[in-house]
Amino acid sequence: MALALFGLAFVALLVLGAPVAFVFLAPSMLYMVVTGTSLILVGQTMLQQFINFVLLAIPLFILAGELMNTAGITSRIFAFATAAVGHIRGGLGHVNVLASLIFSGMSGSSAADAAGLGRVEIKAMVEKGYRPEFAAAITAASSTVGPIIPPSIGLVLYGAIAEVGVDWLFMAGLLPGILLGLALMASIYLEVLTGREHCPTEPFPGLRALVRTFLGAALPLLLPVIIVGGIVTGTLTPTEAGCAAVLLALVVGLVHGELRPSELLPALMRSVRATAGIMFILATVGLFAWVLTVEHVPDLVAQAMFSLTEERWILMLLILATLLFLGCFETASANLLIVTPILVPIAPELGIDLVHLGVILIFALAIGQITPPVGITLFIVTEITRLPIGRIVRATSPYLVAMALALLIVAYWPDLALWLPRQFGYVGG
Repeated sequence: MALALFGLAFVALLVLGAPVAFVFLAPSMLYMVVTGTSLILVGQTMLQQFINFVLLAIPLFILAGELMNTAGITSRIFAFATAAVGHIRGGLGHVNVLASLIFSGMSGSSAADAAGLGRVEIKAMVEKGYRPEFAAAITAASSTVGPIIPPSIGLVLYGAIAEVGVDWLFMAGLLPGILLGLALMASIYLEVLTGREHCPTEPFPGLRALVRTFLGAALPLLLPVIIVGGIVTGTLTPTEAGCAAVLLALVVGLVHGELRPSELLPALMRSVRATAGIMFILATVGLFAWVLTVEHVPDLVAQAMFSLTEERWILMLLILATLLFLGCFETASANLLIVTPILVPIAPELGIDLVHLGVILIFALAIGQITPPVGITLFIVTEITRLPIGRIVRATSPYLVAMALALLIVAYWPDLALWLPRQFGYVGG
């Protein structure tokens, strides 16, 4: 009875569009009242979620992304990407993807990518004669690399809930993120080759210009090298890497003279608001997970899945389909916090490594960022271009296919994600 009320309240609040934190909090408290559980556990369980040093990385990476957008770093990255790949068939479409790959190594957020770098990319593409729909679609699609390539805020959240090392998760996300970028570039190339998209190319500017744009973006380009390299070699923890990201973003902005002191406080306040929202949701998820554990919900889910089939590949396909379906109706962060407490306990029974599972979850839910009706990145590029969202959705279709194929490769080829962590001593778990 209590579990049924808990489930009904959860689904009702989710359907009604209640704030995510209350979708987790209210049903959990209702369950505790019905079962006569002391409400003292509410505060204790929620506060316990913050006893994790790695969570300090979240506000730091959010602040680093805000500073980089404010400091004009995006235009320098775009200039270098244009010089590097703008001459390849597909032109600024490839530039868009490469710039997102670079920027995602600094921000860890698809929203930051779309809102900051996206404005530069879309403006440049439209001015060069690209269809606004295409510019918006590839900007939205390429921004989904942000949550996968380290540093990733989503991977930090997953690591905190699943109690998996964030350093292993960051290493595991690198190759799948690059695969996603290559899949998008291949899709662009195919669109141009078949004549479905007209993409004017930029003439190769020559090695001298390539070196000049590289030097102009050298400090921003150094940031992902320091973050990823520091974590991979064990020199930096994820939290220390977040500190390095903030310091380097400040240095870059001050060196290039594009970060004014008056812009620091607004950037800091935006970071505080974003962090407060994430942390409150994370606290309520702890209470939600407690109810799931008490009622043995992961065991029930595992039994239900195995009652359908015992074929591992079919079970994986079922998980992927569920994640993509959920992505259509809720934000990636909310879905991650919903499914992680359910899937982590049953992953060993399904033969899925927990680090591999984290990458699969982030990858699949990132695709939901560009699927209607609640794809947040779609709304960001719609705001930038002022185009009807339906036209952008239609334009993203070829890239959704490419992303889905890349997801299947990541899901069914665990070594792609686990190869790099294993080179540094990861043994599985």
